[in-house]
Amino acid sequence: MKTLIGCAAAALVLSAPGVAGIVNPAPYPQTLIRKATTMVRSKALYKKAILLEADGTPKLGTKVTSAMGIVNWRFVYDNQETKTQFKTVFLRARNGRLGPPVGNRSIFEEDERITTLPKMTLSMAIAKLRAKGHTQPFGAVTLRFPLGPGFKETLYIFTFGSGNNVNYWSVGTKTGKVKPIS
Repeated sequence: MKTLIGCAAAALVLSAPGVAGIVNPAPYPQTLIRKATTMVRSKALYKKAILLEADGTPKLGTKVTSAMGIVNWRFVYDNQETKTQFKTVFLRARNGRLGPPVGNRSIFEEDERITTLPKMTLSMAIAKLRAKGHTQPFGAVTLRFPLGPGFKETLYIFTFGSGNNVNYWSVGTKTGKVKPIS
């Protein structure tokens, strides 16, 4: 079974000309996830933590149409194998800068572990979404492998709309299939 152990963090690349201060790794968000995983596992309390999901959002109060607009991330790790009091680990990133890992005693449910990062980047997933006619801006994206019947791969899940008019669309990271999620 492949895991993220040993994945070297690639160098951060300054992207998005004209957007001062935003540092994003390429491929995005995989490089940032690798760096976060290395940071999490560098702590003895979290040395066997495995990624469950990565939640990305744009600058507060905005919606975006590209991967570069996603500047805030929350990474969630299953830490049960480490056998400490912390069953889950959270790590946040803003503009490519990682915060410290924070342990939590509760179990984070509803996701399969992501033991191998998908090759599909966020930009690739957005391109698949656009090719199916979804041109409106989105307010969040989550990379996760949901538990439950019918899910057979890790997905990028996009949040469209607001208030009572929210809908979710997924892009399969292996199949490239674009589907609604209810």
